[in-house]
Amino acid sequence: MRDVIKISVCGKKIREYNPLHKHNPRRAPSVALLYPAPYSVASQSLGYQLLYAYFIAHGIRVERFTYDSCGLSLERSTPLKKFDVIVASSSFELDYPYLADYVRKHGREGQRLVVGGIAPTANPVPLLDLADHVVLGDAEPVVGKLAEAVSSGDWEGFASSEHVVSPGDLSGKKAVADLRRSPALAKQFVPLDVEPPWGRGFLVEVTRGCPWKCRFCLEGWVGKPFRQRSLSQVRDLLNSIEGPYEKIITISLSLGDYEHAEEYLHLLASSRLTGSVPSMRLERLTRSMLIKIKKIGQKTLTVAPETLVPEKAEVLGKGYDAQFFLKKISEIKEVGLKVKAYMMVLPGEPERATKEDVERLAEAGPHHVSVNPLVPKPWTPLQGAPLPTEREERLALLFKERFRYADVYPVRWARLQAAIGLARRPLARELEPRERPEDALRKLNEKGLISLRELGRWRLEWDEPWLELGVGDLGGVKRAAEESYEAWKRLVSS
Repeated sequence: MRDVIKISVCGKKIREYNPLHKHNPRRAPSVALLYPAPYSVASQSLGYQLLYAYFIAHGIRVERFTYDSCGLSLERSTPLKKFDVIVASSSFELDYPYLADYVRKHGREGQRLVVGGIAPTANPVPLLDLADHVVLGDAEPVVGKLAEAVSSGDWEGFASSEHVVSPGDLSGKKAVADLRRSPALAKQFVPLDVEPPWGRGFLVEVTRGCPWKCRFCLEGWVGKPFRQRSLSQVRDLLNSIEGPYEKIITISLSLGDYEHAEEYLHLLASSRLTGSVPSMRLERLTRSMLIKIKKIGQKTLTVAPETLVPEKAEVLGKGYDAQFFLKKISEIKEVGLKVKAYMMVLPGEPERATKEDVERLAEAGPHHVSVNPLVPKPWTPLQGAPLPTEREERLALLFKERFRYADVYPVRWARLQAAIGLARRPLARELEPRERPEDALRKLNEKGLISLRELGRWRLEWDEPWLELGVGDLGGVKRAAEESYEAWKRLVSS
């Protein structure tokens, strides 16, 4: 097979299909491209794949690093210390301990670290004791300037970009890519000797951002505007797929709102590869879509009602009428698909509300249930909600008592995730991946980097530093926050 190379993940040789490797310049300014998670996970990160392709297109030599690569590049086993510039893609607050640990262990003084992703965009502050620059928003409008800085060494010019935040300069606004003008990612690397979490798939991004405003969701408030690729772009991309891919993985936060959703699913159903689609909004789901989703080889459809209790829905800005939900789940099952449902437990919610959710969900009979506590996120109307407690975890366990296949996201990790995401002071250097979440929270609180007392109550007066950035609709966030708080008071007093 052409374009197969051998990479090394901490000394373990792995075959990788990589159609871009031959274009990676041998003698050129270079960057270390780091993803703070295992290689198998990194291979399915659209942001990581995009950065790899764009740097090569700009004439920059790229060597990739992942959390399990032991400080050595995948391509040449070059030590991380040899690079002057590290670029890291991170979309999740709990990546930060791994990022800090990797740089601490394998980096050196004087290296320049640039970080980007949805979580750093929403609140770059926690990273500013570790990163030299945080990119706000999408990579496409910024990567050219980043490549220029790598080549020329003009980092002052890069730091002055309106889409870049640096220590001591908390100002800027997010970059927004025009998907119709940005080329789709036609060449992607994929491992052959290890199995990625979603299978050996080709990533197809049909939309970016989200048109909805669920009050707990980062993407719904930070990822706007909702953007869509043209059908011709997507068709050309699907027709260009070559290599050992086994499936097509659809990247979209709201596929049902894609104006060409039906046509896209038809294209998937006509492909030689199997396909997969992400969680779907029930309001946009038609029988025709369901038949096509079944035809592409998908076995389970994920839906995220979050709640079937109207009082909770008023807090979350999302939720379904129980009868509507039952009808749609019945339609999904009729075409032979299993159902996975995501539910949420709110801080202080009465036990009767949780039990009501359990009973109404049981009527629908999903195959699998995943339950999360509310994790307050910056730039969302519920950023002022209190951190979840063990009480919410006990309520979430009511789902496990009722459903054979149910998992509950641990409150201890939800608390740490929220505390990092809402941090008002830089703290990344204090994070350790092997530290227990409760110990990490205690340490950060004792050092004055967070306030557990403040995070433990509902906060309506906001003077958070990240709200100075041009990242979201502050007026809309505040109005929705007031509505959610009033709805929450009604819920907990009922």
